Amino acid sequence: MYPIRGLKLVSLSRENLTWRVPNHIYNSKLPAGSVLSAQGPPLGAAFAFPGMLEMKTCVYIDGFNLYYGALKRTPYKWLNVRSLVEELLPSEHSIEKIRYFTARASGSSDPGVPRRQQIYFNALSSIRELEIHLGSFLNKNIWRPIVTLPIQDKVINSPESVILPAGHHDVLFDDNSKVLIVGEYPVKGSKRRRKVKRPPNNALVAEVHAMEEKGSDVNLASHLINDAWKELYNVAVVISNDTDLVTPIRMVTTERDKTVYLVCPSKYGASKPMVKVATYVRHINNTVLAKAQFPEIIPETTIRKPTEW
Repeated sequence: MYPIRGLKLVSLSRENLTWRVPNHIYNSKLPAGSVLSAQGPPLGAAFAFPGMLEMKTCVYIDGFNLYYGALKRTPYKWLNVRSLVEELLPSEHSIEKIRYFTARASGSSDPGVPRRQQIYFNALSSIRELEIHLGSFLNKNIWRPIVTLPIQDKVINSPESVILPAGHHDVLFDDNSKVLIVGEYPVKGSKRRRKVKRPPNNALVAEVHAMEEKGSDVNLASHLINDAWKELYNVAVVISNDTDLVTPIRMVTTERDKTVYLVCPSKYGASKPMVKVATYVRHINNTVLAKAQFPEIIPETTIRKPTEW
């Protein structure tokens, strides 16, 4: 069936969609297989197409963006992502596929994390339409300038105990000096800074341990574009606030004429570049999360919510 541009949606019901034909396409030569015919009703007539109410929808979830943006430090980690999407979208959307992109946690800071994550993967696997796509974690040590060392007024045990007040402290080397900026940890529960604080050019550099997730954003973008070209959906739902996805979202909305719902997990709001390319924007809040929880035990299984959650 060929799409016909210019049709205007007149009415919507559970049985059919009704469109009004613009004057410029009446009596035009339409391609074979079109839903309209040049011998059709008079100008401006309304057409009803039974069975077109449901909109094929695929969901693409950035698992770590969702976790760190909306779920960490909440009681809502036992999240049924299908129910979440159903809470956020109109009822005429038919969810055909859910792709969940993540990586296996290492457990370096909490040995119980891999076990809880696997239990959650098992729960997600009870959703018929869902497929988990695994990336990987890259562990590395890197040298970075110190923005703030949070040891303000704390005792440093050494041959002579030292207490550093807040402020800039010169650290002398043989050939130059560096600046060590001392401060304190943010107050628990306070909002993070929106603007990035840049270190001074002569800031002291330290070696830090970093963990970087690899593959999830690339995998999500690849499937989003590939599924659009394969006509697997009319509507895509992207749950992420990662601006690396701006270009692939723009491609499917402009080049493939698809509708994209951006679902923002961040409590600080959706990033402006993402809002510009999405068709619609939805936000996740605790009320929606509370409604979209799995039961404590997944029906017809032995999968149980971790006690720590």
